[in-house]
Amino acid sequence: MVAHLAGAYRTKTVPVRRSSIYDWVSDGLINGLFFRALLLVAPIQSVLLMPVQGSTPAFLLVLAAPAILVRDNPRYLRLLVFYISFVLLYSVFLACSLSGYSIDMPDMSRLTVIREIYIVGQLKQTHVTQGIYLLTAAVFTYLIYLYYQEAFLKYAYAGIMLLAAYGFYEFVFYAIFHTNGDFLSNRNFGDLNTAAAGAGQGAFATGSYLQQSNLFGPAFMRLKSLVGEPSMYALTVTPFAVYAFGRRWWIMFAVLTLSLILSTSTTAVIGLLVGISYAEIRRRPEAFVYVAAAVIAVVLLYATAAPVQQAINTLLIDKLDTLSGNIRLKSFFSHIAVPFDGNPIRALFGLGFGSVRATDMLSNLLANIGVVGFLLYSAALLAPCLLLRAGVDRHALVATLLAVYFMEMLTVSEYAYLPPWFMAALSYVRVRQQRQALSAPAS
Repeated sequence: MVAHLAGAYRTKTVPVRRSSIYDWVSDGLINGLFFRALLLVAPIQSVLLMPVQGSTPAFLLVLAAPAILVRDNPRYLRLLVFYISFVLLYSVFLACSLSGYSIDMPDMSRLTVIREIYIVGQLKQTHVTQGIYLLTAAVFTYLIYLYYQEAFLKYAYAGIMLLAAYGFYEFVFYAIFHTNGDFLSNRNFGDLNTAAAGAGQGAFATGSYLQQSNLFGPAFMRLKSLVGEPSMYALTVTPFAVYAFGRRWWIMFAVLTLSLILSTSTTAVIGLLVGISYAEIRRRPEAFVYVAAAVIAVVLLYATAAPVQQAINTLLIDKLDTLSGNIRLKSFFSHIAVPFDGNPIRALFGLGFGSVRATDMLSNLLANIGVVGFLLYSAALLAPCLLLRAGVDRHALVATLLAVYFMEMLTVSEYAYLPPWFMAALSYVRVRQQRQALSAPAS
């Protein structure tokens, strides 16, 4: 049965009658240029093609997909239905969230409120703009699911390897010349309105902003590449490193892991530990003993070897005992308390998507979209972990999704970076292929 399911991943080519030149051109766009370009640029977040926040190459391609992929076929119609359904459901959910303000007004004094520019009533500009970011991530995921071909995986990894290569270039350039070598980034991250109002440049950071390495010393930088900062690089690349480990693609895994080490990101440490541990234990149950032994060895080395102690302190422990660590803890407790202030509507649907921004996804989701939104988001990421029953990359995919989930919930509150959603889409593709294999007649 497992072999039958795994064999289902190799799709057969069925001859299709081309009725017109238009069909031929459209097929070329779908199977070639569009998805190749989209997957190659999907990791890039610090380069804008227009002077509009969010106009990255991948975002523009996703939003233009209905015009580029227009065809008279069922897949295209399903794509249009998805667009319309998302907008309607988002509008209904947002209306439920904002209805909570009619009961009472929340205390926002201790929260990180995103730009307070109101359109009408309690509807803010950020409810719309953040919704567009979420729409882009959702449509990207559905596009990959709807049009998936096995070649997509190759191009997705090509995009990640190009991102890593640019990161290595930046790292080496800074090590040699002690100056920033990023010549592509032109995006600013953060609240530009706050900066313009007098908070200064500290209110935002450019995509070229670099941080000196806290592990290798000030002569080196933390690898970040074209995503804005090291933790976002970790969120982007770690899923692909974990999947490569699960598939035993050792060269790919080694290159990506080296880049993550140079980022010195706690996010990467968490993702790699969760993903690799799960993949090994599921592949070989006795590996649980090896994982436990590795933990004990690290504890002993931490107690006896100064270099190991310094590295662990830098990557994990010191970050909890610094101003940044204290701010993160205060942010977590302040935002996680929002839905439990006695307002039942706020408990279920939050303040409204895009109202506030915490430093971790758990409190960020609960504050913005409440318990219902948190459960929906968790289900979207973790459902394939329960649905997948077989396949050559089943354990690799589950390990990857768990790594993404824990990285987000514990350290980063970013939902609009596209590469992690590629892995979610691939997981749903495998679920679909699994069901097709089970329903197919035995040969």
